[in-house]
Amino acid sequence: MVWFDIHYIHGDHFMKSSPALSSLSTVNVGFDEIVARYPDAKSIVLGSVGEMPVYRLTLTSKTHLISGLSGDVIQPLSDKQAAAIAMSRSSRSYEVDNVTLLRENEEDSAVGQRGRPLWRVEFKGALAPTFYVSQDTGTVEYIRHAPWQVFDWLWRLHIMDYQDGEDVSNTLLVSMTIIGLLAALAGLLLLPYSFSSSRKAAD
Repeated sequence: MVWFDIHYIHGDHFMKSSPALSSLSTVNVGFDEIVARYPDAKSIVLGSVGEMPVYRLTLTSKTHLISGLSGDVIQPLSDKQAAAIAMSRSSRSYEVDNVTLLRENEEDSAVGQRGRPLWRVEFKGALAPTFYVSQDTGTVEYIRHAPWQVFDWLWRLHIMDYQDGEDVSNTLLVSMTIIGLLAALAGLLLLPYSFSSSRKAAD
């Protein structure tokens, strides 16, 4: 497992870096103004969605997008916006094949149920990656591609979790560990008898 470059497995090579804030459109709404409007915000981060500057505000447990141009709250991203974000962040030119919204309780074997709601943006091509874009924040949360699928199955075999590949203390793994320990202890207990038998045979 350690032979794999984890950054390659995560698909980092498919995504180009975010544009520098200095290259974005002018930020019309200052940071102090956002703080004054949302004094209860736990965090405020200036970033971008595509070429548009945005503030990402965390209120309670939910993140909201605020336009850095108008100061207005940006509604949850549409499928077209998610596709545009995925294409703008991709380091290669791909054509979008399908865009699907994954809600709270919808299962996806590649990402489980983390980070919902997510837009799953699938690109055309057998070896093309799939981008998962947060509907709330506009960030690319996960990238999945063919080598990741291979790594995922090897990981599931390694931890003996064939459901979602996340439970490293599943019943099967714990049972096999206990059996292995008992077998090792039994071998240690029988080792003196083995030496004794060998000596008697030599005499």
